Amino acid sequence: MNIGSILKYYRMKNNLTQAELSEGICSISHLSKIESNKYVPHIETINELFNRMNIEWEQEVNSYEYWKEKLETFIMHSVYYDLTSMEEVYAELSAQEDYLQSTDLVNRYELYKLRYYLFKRDIPRATQQTAILKRMEKSFTDYEKGVSKVIYLMYDIFTQNFTEAEGRLERIEEFRERIPHMFEGELFYQRAYLLHNRAQYSKSTYYAEMAVDHFRKDSNYIRLLHAQLLLAINYTKRDFTLQAEGLFKTILRNAKMMEKDQLYQGALYNYSVLQNRRGLHSSAYDMLKELKALLEAGTDYYQAVLIHLLQTAVEENKEIDLLLDELEELAGRKKDPYLEVQLEYFRKTKLSQQELFDYCEQIVFPFLKKHDYIGEARSIAYRLANYYRSTGNDGKADMYSLYYYDKGEKES
Repeated sequence: MNIGSILKYYRMKNNLTQAELSEGICSISHLSKIESNKYVPHIETINELFNRMNIEWEQEVNSYEYWKEKLETFIMHSVYYDLTSMEEVYAELSAQEDYLQSTDLVNRYELYKLRYYLFKRDIPRATQQTAILKRMEKSFTDYEKGVSKVIYLMYDIFTQNFTEAEGRLERIEEFRERIPHMFEGELFYQRAYLLHNRAQYSKSTYYAEMAVDHFRKDSNYIRLLHAQLLLAINYTKRDFTLQAEGLFKTILRNAKMMEKDQLYQGALYNYSVLQNRRGLHSSAYDMLKELKALLEAGTDYYQAVLIHLLQTAVEENKEIDLLLDELEELAGRKKDPYLEVQLEYFRKTKLSQQELFDYCEQIVFPFLKKHDYIGEARSIAYRLANYYRSTGNDGKADMYSLYYYDKGEKES
């Protein structure tokens, strides 16, 4: 319990000096050793010191056990991704932060604060919390060291520091036997996510399947949905159509039933990607229309859905004037070169094929390639390769095909 630290916490809270608290009970030097946790006093001494501050030691033990259990509840909510309950318990814990920092609960409390900030997507506070934890590492137990490695990995991935995340994963493998069992599924998921980002879809599929299996066995249903969504996206990338479709339907049903709006929206978007790959543009169009209606206008996600909806509408030969007007308003307000390029591209879809592909070759592809919009650049490269193949220009067709395949999945 770090009796000395708790004693010091209450002494300072009561504005007492060491001399005032120890008078007639023990020497000042003896109290100093107790407060620095270098010496565990007799129960009689503990009772006398706490009684002087009108605190019953037995009551203090009960208080400690209460906050210890509350912290364990906070940890379980974080492991099972129950953000609403996490917020409620965090409000209680943060109100007792000074007390918690006087106990041996402090390390776990500070570690799971970082995880909480990540789930809240509060990157500034997460970055500040990471710096705090770095200064505390010397006092970590082996369990806390194992927890910290996984949560730091999550931080690296959330902040898109993927190179650091890869190095951390290698170090975790050397430390693997010390990673708590309840973090196994999280570790599989984060590895799968990182591999997916690196376009290693086969390997990502392998770890996503392991995450799904772990979360299912652990009855961790919300994280299970996250892992299933990542797995479905990987299946889509690998053209495992039936497996992907089955998972998307399951995720949509369960996310809606569990009122997990972000998961539902993510599944809708990625299911529409699958349907477009299959040539089922009408189905994809309906999904994107539903998704667009659920989103706040003007957000980055809304912008991505609007562009995807426009592309799908073009494929389906639907009227796009109203969508174009919306994109034009968005581009004018944001002054974003990417949106301006997209706006002109969709305008040219209403003109001749030659004008459209000239614009793609001269403006769109170079812009997307320069600014690392790799997925979209591959899509344009694929269209250009097919176009030039159809016109008999095999040289240009091969050049764009090479980019398309070179930027695709890389197996190692």
